[in-house]
Amino acid sequence: MEMKQNEGVQNGGRAVRTIGLMAVIILLAKLMGLLREMLVANLYGQGMASDMINTATQIPLLFFDMVLGVAILSTFVPIFNKRLQQEGKAQAMDFANNFVTIVGSIAMLAALLGVLFAEPVVRLMVPGYAQVPGKIEQTAQLLRILFPSIVFTAVAYIAVGILQSFGEFTIPSLISVVSNGVMILYLIIFGNQLGLTGVAASMLIAWALQLFIQIPWLKKFGYGYRFRFDLKDSGIKEAALIALPVLISSWVQPLCNVINMSFGSGLGDGAVSALNWANKIYIIMVGVFAYAITNFIFPKLSRLGAGDDEQGFVQMTRMSVGWIIFIITLVAALFLALSEPIIRVVFERGAFTSEATSITATALFYYSFGMVGYAVCEVLNKSFYAIQDGKTPMFTSIFGVLVNFGCAALFAGVFRMGVAGLALASAISSLAIAASLIVMINRRRKGVVDSHFLWNLVKTLFCGGAAFLTAKWLYPLTAAFGDGMIWTLIRLAVCAVPAGIVFAGFAWLFKVDEMKTALDKFFRKRVKK
Repeated sequence: MEMKQNEGVQNGGRAVRTIGLMAVIILLAKLMGLLREMLVANLYGQGMASDMINTATQIPLLFFDMVLGVAILSTFVPIFNKRLQQEGKAQAMDFANNFVTIVGSIAMLAALLGVLFAEPVVRLMVPGYAQVPGKIEQTAQLLRILFPSIVFTAVAYIAVGILQSFGEFTIPSLISVVSNGVMILYLIIFGNQLGLTGVAASMLIAWALQLFIQIPWLKKFGYGYRFRFDLKDSGIKEAALIALPVLISSWVQPLCNVINMSFGSGLGDGAVSALNWANKIYIIMVGVFAYAITNFIFPKLSRLGAGDDEQGFVQMTRMSVGWIIFIITLVAALFLALSEPIIRVVFERGAFTSEATSITATALFYYSFGMVGYAVCEVLNKSFYAIQDGKTPMFTSIFGVLVNFGCAALFAGVFRMGVAGLALASAISSLAIAASLIVMINRRRKGVVDSHFLWNLVKTLFCGGAAFLTAKWLYPLTAAFGDGMIWTLIRLAVCAVPAGIVFAGFAWLFKVDEMKTALDKFFRKRVKK
């Protein structure tokens, strides 16, 4: 018994270290992505040019997310792991080759159609651009350059699934670091010398590198591509059966972005850019922790689901949801309290004016209400996919998109709230989906949510409220420091650190589970030393 306990502690320690390393790498990648956006904002400000490059960048990604995206990893990883466990490595690799060929063919067809019909796609997605002569045509030219990126991205996603299934999490986490690094170097060296066309071409090259840098590690684990195209393969049939509900369930974020782009395109130059940049910062902060946790737990949840270890599945799901709520609650509290200085530090330089800061900060403030909901959705969607249930996330996603569209029409169309209304609509949608998924996962696997979990959630949210009030109260008191970028950054730190301490202090006082676990691990290490 003692050996099992020690082994469990060691495995837990390895898990924490792996997730910690992934979080650091993902944070680096996200910060580099943020630097890339800062350089673009510095060059083009918040106007017609930034709208065009932001739209041309988003459309292929939105299209990929809606047609392939999450469905690749969510269908590939469970089936690939099942083949590994039940039939051996050779059969698993054979399935991977077939999957790459079929998905790659679909991606190439989609890219070709996107290039051919770029202008109609732009007119459909951002109809408000027709108010400005030439804006649709120029956006379509950029889109033709960027649409082939979905081919590289599709195959790169499959490569990520293979490496993660063999326990390699570092390299998949690093691919965004490399691609963002290429973009940053281009923007620093060339700036606007080659215009928006050069920026778009460098983005295409950066996305292609996400695939190519994984090839040496794929070979290390014994994978080498061999052409195979067999639609009758049982694994492909199994993937196809769950692909549609998984695809539909992954449409929430892309469709919410489409809704925001469509409504925002009629709000004048810069509105689409403001929503995009606020959303980028929002996704960066949530993604650092949510993606680190979900990328780590998904292969494990898949094995637990395939092995019918219901208790292990329940424990891992509950632990993951608890930790993501605990972490993101603090992040959301700080973003709600400090949205404007955050945007000022990140973007306000060059062509990005104080007026642009105000609009983008408003969007970030309202987006932040949905941070916890978005993070919970990321974790629980993976839990459902691990037990090969794509229907539940599908129905909750359809519900969420309807909520988003209804709220966007109400807030932006009726109440004329502008970008604030569109961001708030997205936040409400995320919270509605998260609440639905929490209820449904508990029906599928009893014990994930109980009265103790709910009471712990209430205590965590109270701690977040205390952190918000602390940061909000402190920021005006630091006005004497000055308004320059460096001083604003110092003011943010002066407010964030005490807010974090208040959050941790209340979490300790109210005995929040995650705080207790963190302290237990800390003191256990101290005792061992």
